[in-house]
Amino acid sequence: MQFLVTVLFFAMLPLTAQSYEPLTGEARLKWFANATYGPRSLLVSGPITSAWRTYNNRPEEWGPHWDGFGKRYGARLLNDSVVNGLDASAGAIWNEDPRYFRVGQGPVRQRLTQALKQTWMSRYGDGEYHFGAAKAIGIAGGSFAQKLWMPDSVTSNRDCLVRIGGGYSGRLFGNLLREFSPDLLKKLKRKKS
Repeated sequence: MQFLVTVLFFAMLPLTAQSYEPLTGEARLKWFANATYGPRSLLVSGPITSAWRTYNNRPEEWGPHWDGFGKRYGARLLNDSVVNGLDASAGAIWNEDPRYFRVGQGPVRQRLTQALKQTWMSRYGDGEYHFGAAKAIGIAGGSFAQKLWMPDSVTSNRDCLVRIGGGYSGRLFGNLLREFSPDLLKKLKRKKS
């Protein structure tokens, strides 16, 4: 119940008005390729997630060594393919846009609200934000699809629900990085100059 109240609260918060260009089919395919196989996924979030799970030895059948890291990295890549594929294809049917729309300036609270709201919501073809149904299908579908390739020790329905929470948490973390990392990079460049 508390989860539902939190989602409804953030769904009611206003977002900054921005001009909106609906996503074309070609741009949707590029989004899928970049979100799944782009540098951020392959070189940052993939290795960090896989290293953390290797350190914690989850699932323990894969072991806390390089072979286990490789299996976790491959499983994460496969999961990202399913999640992003479902998000992109279901989104194409409903004209739901999977991209994150950055505010980029203004009060920190407004920017945090943008990142949090877009964790649950997506823009549709009319430019308005609504519940991200394709996003939810992608995250839930990817979580339950993992039953096909993960060891039995991590495939219970409870494990799948925990992964759904992790999927939304990861989405929020990615949104925060998209919102604030360009500013941090600019500050670092200025300090070097």
